[in-house]
Amino acid sequence: MIPVSVKLAWREINSAWSRFLFLFLCIALGVGAIVAVDLFAVNVEQVILGDTRALLGGDVEVSWRRAISDKSRRVLDSLTDRDILLSHVTELAAMATVNSPNSQTPLTKTASQLVELKAIDAAYPLYGLLVVEPDLPTAELLDPLQSGCARSPCFGALAQESLLIRLNLTIGSELRIGQASFLITAVLKKEPDRIANGFSLGPRVMISREALEATALVQTGSRIQERYRLSISDATSLEPLMGELRGRLSQEGAQVSSFRDAQPRLRRFLDQLNLYLGLIGFTILLVGGIGVACTIQGFLTQKIPIIATLKTLGADSSQIIRLYLTQSLFLGGIGSLLGAMVGVALHRGLPLLLQGIIPETMPMNPTVAPIMRGIVLGILATLAFSLWPLLAIRHVSPALVYRQTVDHSQAMANTQSRLTRWRTILKHWWNDRTQVMVSVSMIAGVTGLAMWQAHSLTLGVFFSGACVVAILLLLGGTGVLYKILRHVPVPQRYLLRHAVKNLQRPGNFTKAMTLAIGIGVMLMTTLTIVERSLLDLRGHQIPSQAHSFFFIDIQPDQHPQFVRVLQQEFPDSPYELVPVVRSRLTAINGQRIDPEAHKGQRNGWYFTREYVLTTSRDLPKDNVLSQGQWWDHTKESTSDGATQTSYNLPLVSVEEDAAKNLGLTLGSTLTLDIQGVPFVAKVGSLRQVDWSSFSMNFFMIVEPGSFDGAPFTYIATTRVPTTLEVPLQQAMVAVMPNVTAINVGDVLENIGRIFRQLALGIQALALLCLVTGAVVMIAAISINRYRRLHELAIVKALGGSRRLLVFSLGVEFGVIGAFAGLVGIGLGCLLSWSLLYFFFDLIWTFDLIVLSTGLLLTILLTLMTGFLGTYRLLGFPPLSVLRQE
Repeated sequence: MIPVSVKLAWREINSAWSRFLFLFLCIALGVGAIVAVDLFAVNVEQVILGDTRALLGGDVEVSWRRAISDKSRRVLDSLTDRDILLSHVTELAAMATVNSPNSQTPLTKTASQLVELKAIDAAYPLYGLLVVEPDLPTAELLDPLQSGCARSPCFGALAQESLLIRLNLTIGSELRIGQASFLITAVLKKEPDRIANGFSLGPRVMISREALEATALVQTGSRIQERYRLSISDATSLEPLMGELRGRLSQEGAQVSSFRDAQPRLRRFLDQLNLYLGLIGFTILLVGGIGVACTIQGFLTQKIPIIATLKTLGADSSQIIRLYLTQSLFLGGIGSLLGAMVGVALHRGLPLLLQGIIPETMPMNPTVAPIMRGIVLGILATLAFSLWPLLAIRHVSPALVYRQTVDHSQAMANTQSRLTRWRTILKHWWNDRTQVMVSVSMIAGVTGLAMWQAHSLTLGVFFSGACVVAILLLLGGTGVLYKILRHVPVPQRYLLRHAVKNLQRPGNFTKAMTLAIGIGVMLMTTLTIVERSLLDLRGHQIPSQAHSFFFIDIQPDQHPQFVRVLQQEFPDSPYELVPVVRSRLTAINGQRIDPEAHKGQRNGWYFTREYVLTTSRDLPKDNVLSQGQWWDHTKESTSDGATQTSYNLPLVSVEEDAAKNLGLTLGSTLTLDIQGVPFVAKVGSLRQVDWSSFSMNFFMIVEPGSFDGAPFTYIATTRVPTTLEVPLQQAMVAVMPNVTAINVGDVLENIGRIFRQLALGIQALALLCLVTGAVVMIAAISINRYRRLHELAIVKALGGSRRLLVFSLGVEFGVIGAFAGLVGIGLGCLLSWSLLYFFFDLIWTFDLIVLSTGLLLTILLTLMTGFLGTYRLLGFPPLSVLRQE
């Protein structure tokens, strides 16, 4: 048998469903955002976990950031006797050149492009599929060629289409890389072990291992990545094999990982992206929840006579609350279903906004679990935000059946008065056990939903706390606005006075409208300021004297040649040339570092990264000593006038943040692996480094003479006018093919492109939050449409014209928009400052144009939304309205 409460709820919905339209929209937008993000997260997980062996390139990968030793090679070769397949891949940055017939000078007769070179063997790929066009066997495409190149040796090469576009090439065109020539035999469409093409130094070029040797690019101290992929049989256990390799290669600086750890950086990046998008989606649901509360409260206000009648007929408060709660949950369920459909539609568009950052082959098929999760969240949000206004039913007196006109308005006035007396509210709240339980349950529910969405207890609590602080500040700010309006002189003009008084009249939803609009503005302001600050790194925050080029892998015997080309061809260009040695940290204070123990930790990369060491007699110009002394002060005089050193180990100066994360202090010892040879040094000083100078800065600098005889190369920087950047790059590659030229501007532009794409996707959801706030505002206006219609009819009857009414409404909505904009922008500035200062280590700058534009757009949005919700009310004849009273 159907309960009476369900029957009555259905009758209410059936007779007045249009009044709940905004409840549908508020829930639908919030659920839609959450479903879209969750579907996106599931699709990403499917890509990462769908074929993890292909992503890694094997069951196990052993990698080095230098050429491997003979001992390591013997260890790997011994694995072939155990039915284990090996594939050897080498990756490095290189310069690709093509003939430029329009050149004016011999040194610039080629056009050049920085590429990411990948040398593969015949076993590649062990898993997955390499897609090329035309579809021919890889070995055939990469084999040595007897003809077709102007110079020998000549090999085939696979190139990404972007390289062909940049250098105006086609299949069959010739490239020069290092000391070898290549014919482009196919276009590289997809690599199984390269899931996304977000940040890269340049287009991919794939060659054979034989061709790599012919290029002569791999020399002592070259920056390379050696990867050995292993495919094991079912009879071989994975974990014992990994333990064996880590033990046998523990002294060789190798990193051993399995397919279960495939693409850790991409996984971490996408997890964080899903988290940020998910929290924005949850914020949209919270804003929608405010709209639900406004809708329920306004609906109950109109139903007070019916509630009083039901109580007169014997219904108690709990039965009536169940009636309207059933009604709210039913409507919330319908809104959640509608939101699920909206989420599927948004899910289709999100990858378009993030194109170039996420995998191109990511599936777009909706799955059931995220949709059901979103529907449940929508229903729970409806429950949480409906209970609070429904508790007011307990205070409705049956006597209002006979005194509804007088007592209703007086009750609303008394309620408004109590809201301004905080002590009375707290006392009343504390004495009402039901209200305390509902309040605690509501807070716990919202916090639980946040933790569920964030997949983190700490982050969920922090996010909920931040939302509470933002809501309290917005509500407190609205209270301050009321106080200001009560104490400012009353405008003489009636319509101004009417508009100002309307903001604080009983039954108005000014606070709800301010809250909904303010949160959306806060999100948009935060994202805009952070985006502009990061993108401005390429322009305003790059010093005018910053270097425009970095040159790496300059061999010791090429040092004079590099200087000669610069001085002869670009005599006015300042340059800096320093020796570097690549190393890995293996021990601190004699305690060996286990790379596996630091995987997944926030600052674990300090322990696992490659450290580029240099030596310098003087303190670099962009460095400031924070502790210790430089080399010039490390010698002490003895009593007989001779000097003796106060140390036995070479000294190293460490950047301050690196020292903090590594747990280093003055006197700590470091053991670094340099091409398989241990190098022990003692920390002699700590430095603050200005990384924003874009000069050559290092985490570690050792004193002169410390690594004499070590296999070192040179890194150089120089600054040339923009018009000379291409000639400089071409000139260097023409005489030193092995040297890699990195254009700082191109790298920053690539980073900027990625961030702009990310910001586009995030801002799309933030804009949806603002739209949800606008819907809440329309809902608040529509709830009071009958009272506002009555007021407008009276003004019309007293002689007010449509123009004057529009002016009055414009003032009211404009004040709401201006105030919500000011508070939201203020909170956005505070939040963006926190993000820039604590997470990005950047200086927050006051951008008057951005903030002013944001405020004006907020006012315009509020005006448009307000008039959209009231324009139909202006057309009603006053007589027809007043006759109903």
